[in-house]
Formats: sequence, structure tokens, C-alpha cells
Amino acid sequence: MTTARTIKRYANRKLYDTRDSRYVTLDHIAAMVRAGDDVRVVENTTRADLTTATLAQIIFEEEKKAPRLSVAGLRKIIQGGMPAAAPSSAAPAAGTPSAPAGSAGSGGVGGAAA
Repeated sequence: MTTARTIKRYANRKLYDTRDSRYVTLDHIAAMVRAGDDVRVVENTTRADLTTATLAQIIFEEEKKAPRLSVAGLRKIIQGGMPAAAPSSAAPAAGTPSAPAGSAGSGGVGGAAA
């Protein structure tokens, strides 16, 4: 598999795809993820990993346009807390919500099939 596609986020909130040498939007990043690309978003100056926050922002923006996640499922995630941060290759701990947005999972959190 190829290495992660790096997206740099600048202070002005612009997102820059280092592989294609172009500015991108959250919609572009969502399309990359749907296409199976391993995307990593980093703050340009500090190199802080912003991937989780960016993916959450994409979900939030998509929910504003067309809600797909159930209220019961969202409540279950909030009540159960967020799973502990782990490397992306590690399996989530037992009993924690693990279905990514847009996939079928327990608790009615799933979305439409891609």
C-alpha cells in the first residue's frame, strides 16, 4: 500500500494536498477517503496531527447538509465516551463504538452504503 496522502493545514485554514500540489476542500478530502486513500492532515508549522479533527469536521458538515446518523447512535457514542487513541492499525477496545461514519455498525450509527 502507498504511504498516507499528506494534507497540510495552514494558519489561514487552507488545506494543501502535497501529493497533487494543489489546495483542496473538505469535500475533496471526503472524496479521497471514500476512494480508499489513507489521508493524514497536519498543521503546517507544528506538524500536529489534525486528521481526527478534520474527519470529524467532514462528518459534521455532511450531517448539516443531509442528516444520516441516528440520534440514538450519536447518544450511544457520547454516553459511552470516545475510544482511547490508538494507532490506526490497532483494534478498538471491546465495548467501545468502533464503526466509522458512513459504515454499517451497531447502535444505528451507520449511514448509506458507499
